[in-house]
Amino acid sequence: MLQELHKKVLYTQVRVKTDKAGGSGTIIYSQGSSTYAVTCAHVVEDAISVKKEWDSKLGKEVKKEYRQIVSVEFFDYENTPHGRRPISYSVDGEIIAYDKPHDMALVKLRVKKPVENVAKLLAKERVSEMKIGSRVFAVGCALLHDPILTEGMITHMGDEIDYKDYWMSSAQIIFGNSGGAVFTAEGFEFIGIPSRVDIVGWGNPVTHLGYFSPVTRIYQFLEEQVFQFIYDSKYSEAQCEALRRKIREEARRMKGEEEEPVEPASTS
Repeated sequence: MLQELHKKVLYTQVRVKTDKAGGSGTIIYSQGSSTYAVTCAHVVEDAISVKKEWDSKLGKEVKKEYRQIVSVEFFDYENTPHGRRPISYSVDGEIIAYDKPHDMALVKLRVKKPVENVAKLLAKERVSEMKIGSRVFAVGCALLHDPILTEGMITHMGDEIDYKDYWMSSAQIIFGNSGGAVFTAEGFEFIGIPSRVDIVGWGNPVTHLGYFSPVTRIYQFLEEQVFQFIYDSKYSEAQCEALRRKIREEARRMKGEEEEPVEPASTS
């Protein structure tokens, strides 16, 4: 039981850092050389900037988006005695997609082989099984510590914040847990992303009143960003990439633009 908990929950967690901030992330896909982690948009927002620059080819000023490479830290628990801190190592990650209203972002890791431990999303048809009182685990890099596990239950469902649905759990979270994960206590299935905590007084967090973006919105984010291959084997990574390119081209034609679109630029 504990070994399964570690592999499906604890070991799927990574620490995501930009030059100015940091938080947590969860590995949700790893096949071949393609490995993706999902996190909160606010964790990586410092790495995204939009600048207005002169384009000599087009002969006019255009807006260009720059996405810096982020650091993604793994934790190696093998051959580590119980009670000892795991060894960490980092890889570069590219911000492939993000949505500020959803407060979600997808980071593709620069690795050459698949990682072993990947979180399993709760199937769409089983979302209705989640009820107030359902036992859960929350995990993430609280205060940028190594991943920390807490246990609790779903305490509220259906709060709307900034027009988005949020659930709440009593599994304690704090700053740094953002981008981590909430898992079912039975089966250890990924059901949400910790994203905010209630605050009282002079910014004091109420750690047991933690909001998380539910799995329904994770599916919505992946569908809107056209990354269905992450959870649906009927799609391939190449098919989704082609669909995203087609959508961009159609949007450009509808705006009557003739020039080539400016792709986001990654900078190290």
